[in-house]
This record gives sequence, structure tokens and C-alpha cells, in this order.
Amino acid sequence: METQTVAAPTVLDATLDHLRRASLAKVLKVQQGVVRATHEFMFQKGLTQLMPLMLSPITDPLNHGVVDATIGYAEQRWSLTKSMIFHKQLALVNPELEGIYIVSPNVRLEFADRAGTGRHLFEFTQVDFEFKGKDRFYVMEFMEELVNFIFARLNKELPEVLLELRGELLPQYEKWPVYRTEKLEAAYGPEYEKLKSEEATEPFWLLNHKREFYDKEDPVKHGTYLNYDVIWPEGFGEGLSGGEREHEYKQILKRMDEVGTSQETFRHYLEVAKSGLLPRTAGAGFGVERMTRFICRLKDVDEATVFSRKPFASTIF
Repeated sequence: METQTVAAPTVLDATLDHLRRASLAKVLKVQQGVVRATHEFMFQKGLTQLMPLMLSPITDPLNHGVVDATIGYAEQRWSLTKSMIFHKQLALVNPELEGIYIVSPNVRLEFADRAGTGRHLFEFTQVDFEFKGKDRFYVMEFMEELVNFIFARLNKELPEVLLELRGELLPQYEKWPVYRTEKLEAAYGPEYEKLKSEEATEPFWLLNHKREFYDKEDPVKHGTYLNYDVIWPEGFGEGLSGGEREHEYKQILKRMDEVGTSQETFRHYLEVAKSGLLPRTAGAGFGVERMTRFICRLKDVDEATVFSRKPFASTIF
């Protein structure tokens, strides 16, 4: 009898499996509902929508390494947008703008060590928002209200889909717990975020991370930073990052020196700060795919994509 050889699955086979999976259309309905509800909430709150930028001479330097994503154009180096953090600040130089938001594509070419986290994509969508003259407490309350608004809208519009994907409707949360990074690290060790997320039953705030130069240092308690993350419960991990922003020239220079940021790269941004035009702002950005993953209880955030964007995965589209 002749033995038939079964061909090994190809990259095309894996891509087609990803495209044809039964849950995809339902997951996309939820994701669409998240974005639609976000737009409505922002409109009700009076925020102005900005269109996203995909290329700029400056972008978020991030607090971890990624593969460089720059191109040469018009005798300049242009970076693919990692986030629009600086553009949010600069847009609020306009005296008529008070609160803004952007549904912004972000490209972060992660290294292979982030391929198996279930939380990372090398290309994703972030809802970025920023307020002039507000503080972290305002932003935190805003985000809590936004999440409850989105969840209530999804419960109303897609109850059958939610019951199928997550097994229950979405909750309405009261005031979220607040923790400090250093205290959780002391209690849980270096995996504090992961461990606390796994045991949590509701989202919580994580405060005080030493990150990039744009995160404001407490003017009274030096070494304390006025930033915050949202950590989704049930082990789903970080869903939002934000903070009050440094806007004073001398303090920006001090923070740049601390974290080793090139002043030359940001020389025009620094000129705006030196002129005193940068306003005091606070804001945040949440990942649309990560929120979708939490809502649908997906094993991997890549399940919220039509075309796989898992770091270092072989893909042809």
C-alpha cells in the first residue's frame, strides 16, 4: 500500500485559518461596538477628535526597546508612530482646544521576547485622549466612566454575542482600587503586575512608575511620578497607560538627563517648551484590541485581529 505524505502546514495555511475562524465576526462586532461607544462618549463630553499621524520626526521613545522603525523622506528621518503623546501636548497649544482624542494606529516592532505574552502586537490601535489644565484624578474618573459607558452600551446592543464569547454580560464597576507600584512589588516580587491581575476581579489603577521624561514628577515628593496604568483583572494585564505631563522646560531637561533621552532629537519640542507655550495637561491611551480581548475573554490579543500582528510571527499579509 502506498503511503500518502501529509504536507506540513504553510504560512498561508495558518493565515487562512486565522481569517476563517468561527469567532472572528463576533469579536469584530464587539470591537466595533467599543469604538462606536467611545466616539459617542467623547462627543457627549465635548472632546474634539484629531486625525492620527503615522509619520513624524518625533514619537514616543517608550520605556522599553523595540526594533527601529524609521524611514528617510525629504532629507529627514521620519518615525512610524509609537504613540501620539507629543502631538497631543502640542495640539493643546491651540487656545481653543481643551480636550482632544485620537483613534490612533501605533507601530511598535517588539522583540521576540514579547511574542508569547498574549498581550503584545507589533501594530495596534490606541484611543488617546488629553486634557488641558486637568490632573490625574480627573483622567482616572473619566476613564472609569468611559469603561462603564462602553460596557453598558455593549450589554444593550450585543447581549447574545457577549453571552457566547464571555459567558455573561459585562459588569458595571464602582470606584476602582488604587495601588502603588513599589508596594505591590514589595508584596509580590518582580511579577507583581501579572500576579495581582490574575487574582483581581475588577480593574485597578497602578500608580508611580519611573518611565519616560514626559511623565510628570511630583514637585513635592521627588522620585514620585504622577502617572497611572489600568490593569484589567482575570490575568489580562495592562490596558491603559497615562499621566500628568511635564511642561516646564527645566524640568523636561532634568527628566531627559535622568532617562538618557536625546535632546537633539526633540530640539524643536524643547524650543516650544522653552518659550513657555506647552500647557499643563494630563491624559492617557487605551488599547482597543486589549479591551476587546478582556471583554471577549480571548486567550491572545492576536485573536482580536483580522491579520495576525503577533510579534515575530510569520505572516504574508
